[in-house]
Amino acid sequence: MLTLPGDVVRGALVAALGARGVPLADASDVADALITATRRGVHTHGLRLVPTYLAELDGGRARAVPTLTWTQPRPAFAHLGAGGALGLVAGLHAARRAASLAETHGVGAVAVADSNHFGPASAFTLPLARAGLVGLAFSNADVLMTAPGGRTPTLGTNPLSIAAPGADDEVFCLDMATSQVAWSRIRAEHAAQGTLPPGWALDAAGRDCAEPSAGPPAMACTLGGYKGAGLGLAIELLCAGLAGSSFGSEMSHLYAPPWDTPRDVAHLILAIRPPNPTFRARVSAYLAWYRAQPREDGQPTLVPGDLERDAAARSERVPVEPAVAEALGLTAD
Repeated sequence: MLTLPGDVVRGALVAALGARGVPLADASDVADALITATRRGVHTHGLRLVPTYLAELDGGRARAVPTLTWTQPRPAFAHLGAGGALGLVAGLHAARRAASLAETHGVGAVAVADSNHFGPASAFTLPLARAGLVGLAFSNADVLMTAPGGRTPTLGTNPLSIAAPGADDEVFCLDMATSQVAWSRIRAEHAAQGTLPPGWALDAAGRDCAEPSAGPPAMACTLGGYKGAGLGLAIELLCAGLAGSSFGSEMSHLYAPPWDTPRDVAHLILAIRPPNPTFRARVSAYLAWYRAQPREDGQPTLVPGDLERDAAARSERVPVEPAVAEALGLTAD
């Protein structure tokens, strides 16, 4: 594992994307989003994704210079045909359009079709919250999660993020998958340890991967049983339904070929301009009350985003895994 200055990693990633034809503005957006996720400790959706995204560009699954097709079926609702863009590129264009609509209408929603894996969902909601908006982001995904009691992959790990601004620079930021654990973390943990904690994943025969006789993970388990399944289904219907796009069961898998075939991932991004001038102060007041609640173990009561904020504040340099360093041509400084 290398630990390098952020500007060095950013420069290498922007150059790698640029060498594949990605325009500078889009390459900068992708680099900033992935480095921010890694600095916030969200390694599963940070720089670890670089080799996969480069493979998508090299194979043609993702287009370096996509044709973005906008329509406006409702005053506060836009539709983006992303033309096979990298998901971070499509999602950030959608988030900016949602913010613009919210400035005019108080709320803005953008459904995105023909996209790819959109990385950390907070990449779209955090900028909205820092601009004083409430941001919501959802995406469907290829089926990697079994329904409760099921024995086959049935649902995507369909992620969501909700971010809201507090007073000054405080931000509430929830960013989660609807599986018990993100699939990329399941893969990484199993590769490193050879086993998994109970309730994380099942093997191809439907056995919990915590069992000694179980094979490698084939399906993620839902978050909270039927509740995670219900939330995943709702996100599937919102994203694919409103975008007129493919359902997760119709997609190829993120980490597997064909690399030259579009996946048609769908996203939904919303921005809300709080009408109440005291909203931000009330958010911070409530979060302060929540954090002050005692815990039996004496540890602080945390709000979603606290751990990530603190991790980012501590990380002056960026950890880079060997596969990422090799893809970007990075060496120890």
